[in-house]
Amino acid sequence: MNPSIASFLQMLFNGLSLGATLALIAVGLTMVFGVLHVVNFAHGVLFMFGAYTTYFVVEVLEQSYFAALAATVFRRFQGLLLEGAIAGILLALLLENLALVWFGASPKNVAGPFTDVVALGGVYLEAQRMLIIAIAVVLVTALHLFVTRTRHGRALRATQQDPFAARLQGIAVRRVMIMTFAIGGALAGAAGALVAPQQVLLPSMGQPPLLLAFVIVIVAGMGSVKGSLIVAVAIGLLQSAISTYWVPEAAVWSSFAVALCFLALRPRGVFGNA
Repeated sequence: MNPSIASFLQMLFNGLSLGATLALIAVGLTMVFGVLHVVNFAHGVLFMFGAYTTYFVVEVLEQSYFAALAATVFRRFQGLLLEGAIAGILLALLLENLALVWFGASPKNVAGPFTDVVALGGVYLEAQRMLIIAIAVVLVTALHLFVTRTRHGRALRATQQDPFAARLQGIAVRRVMIMTFAIGGALAGAAGALVAPQQVLLPSMGQPPLLLAFVIVIVAGMGSVKGSLIVAVAIGLLQSAISTYWVPEAAVWSSFAVALCFLALRPRGVFGNA
């Protein structure tokens, strides 16, 4: 295969993998904002908890990676319902320090289920990255079916559109809000579990993906799930392209530059109301 084509395809694969991870984090963040109208600064901690839950189950309890992933996805976060951004920041600091005390400051590593790399004409497809993309697609599809095809999903959409009218229709709005926060937290935790085998684990590891998730929801428009999915993939491809064709150090700040431009030119985001 032509080296330039192989490099381009490798960039696409890496970008889709990153975009899939960011999509899980950003969708949960924007769902919480859409229903609770809260900017959840503790969302990155849930990503970190997902990674450390995987570490604890795999390395300490010596259970399978997939059992850890399932435990993370179904973990409930009802007790973390936030009422404001300041509360979110304080909660994030508290939980980060608890993780520091519990797990220590030394980096941790998790053994993933796959170490294989498939080489196709100069393009190297890591099995773990393929797993990330596949599970992200499954989770997002399941979320879409839940929101559009189930009674609880209809209640969630009604609460997002008008909480007062939803309450008049007999919908338990508070319960819907807790459910939304639980789903958002589970998605962030799943993202942390998926990327755990690919990076070292630290109590502060949730901060960079949280910042990128904010970039995504700002560009997409706060509360837009569909927009967050599209922008997450676009940001993943953008970072992969910059890392491939320019310098890796420029990948993150270029995403922040994009967010600043959208804040200045279209504060409500691409998929938000003008």
